[in-house]
Amino acid sequence: MARKGNSRHMNRFAASKYMRIDRKVSTYVTKQNPGRHTLENSIALVTLLKEKMGVAADSREAGILIKNGNVLINGKQVRDKRYPVGFGDMITLKPTGASYRIDVAKKGAIRVDDKPTTDRYVKVIGKYLGKKNKVMLRLYDGSVLEGKNEVKVNDSVAVKDNAVKSIVKFSSGARCYVIKGTHASESGTIKGINTGTATRASTVEVDSGKGTFLTLVDNVMVIGE
Repeated sequence: MARKGNSRHMNRFAASKYMRIDRKVSTYVTKQNPGRHTLENSIALVTLLKEKMGVAADSREAGILIKNGNVLINGKQVRDKRYPVGFGDMITLKPTGASYRIDVAKKGAIRVDDKPTTDRYVKVIGKYLGKKNKVMLRLYDGSVLEGKNEVKVNDSVAVKDNAVKSIVKFSSGARCYVIKGTHASESGTIKGINTGTATRASTVEVDSGKGTFLTLVDNVMVIGE
């Protein structure tokens, strides 16, 4: 009889390098649901709590923590243990009040920051007109928020309480953070932006303070002027 539906688990050796998990402790790892983040750039909430944050001894304990509504993601209660978590998400544990931010390490692997900043900056990857001609922004983390016409693709917005609080323009002189690629986790100042063509992607020159490097515009998020 044919299999129906998607598998709830994946082989650890086939899991994305983004997770950076121990691949020898067991055969399988929980597969995240489709959602705001892609399969390649996310991790299931239950795996995050157990293997990356160490707040649960096993999947059962992590599942109870989630089911009881003790985990907030970007201020919202999440009860789905397979919920996809990715770069920029803020995790809060209600029992302790501790907050964490999902960051990236070298080459784009997930890193958990237990000293998160107060502002959550998110890159704008799309823009369109919604109902009543409202400007809607598609953000890097998969969410959609109402914005202003002055916001352009590749700008960043500071998000708080599910609303845009401020805008950081993508331009020369802006401070930036590399969120994926070979230079992931490095930061610096944008020295120049090279517009792409039909056959060549747009790139940005970044001064890290220790030298300059070239990376794709898609790999960079601006975080301040």
